[in-house]
Amino acid sequence: MSDARRVLAQAAALVALSVLVGAAVHFPLVGRFARGEFRETFFQASEYPGIRLITLAEAEDLWAGGTAVVLDARAEGFYRDGHVPGARNLPASASGFDVPAAILELPKDRACVIYCEGGDCQSSLALAKRLHEAGFRDVRVFTGGWDEWRAAGLPEEKSNAPE
Repeated sequence: MSDARRVLAQAAALVALSVLVGAAVHFPLVGRFARGEFRETFFQASEYPGIRLITLAEAEDLWAGGTAVVLDARAEGFYRDGHVPGARNLPASASGFDVPAAILELPKDRACVIYCEGGDCQSSLALAKRLHEAGFRDVRVFTGGWDEWRAAGLPEEKSNAPE
C-alpha cells in the first residue's frame, strides 16, 4: 500500500471514529433530533420571507425610532421584572401564541421586533412564525434577546401588570 493510500485510509478511519464517538456522547441529542424536536427552532427564508434575524444595534435603532412594535415573548413574570420600554408582552400559552386582536389589527407592513431571553430561547422565533402566518410582512427577531439588551445597559422598565 502506498503512503498516500495509507494516509487516506487512516484519515477516513479517524473521521468515522470521530462520528461514532460524537454520536455516542450526544446520543440523547441525536434521538431528539431524529424525533423532530428541533423542527420548530429553525425556519427557511423561502417559507417565511417576512422574518429576519437582527442584531442589538438594529433592535435599538428600531426601538428608538418608535415606528416598530416591540414584542416580548417571555413569560409574564420575566416581563414584569424588566423589559424593553414600551414592549408588549405576548408569552406562549399551552396552545401556542394567542395573539390579541389589538396586535392582529395593526398594519401588516408595520415592523415588529420580537425578543425573548436570548441564547437558545426559541419563543421569539415561534411568535415570529405565528405573526408571519397572520399576514405580517416585516417581522424581525432580535436574537440576542433580553440578556443582550440588558448587558448593553440599554433602557429598561418594570411593571406590575403586563401591557
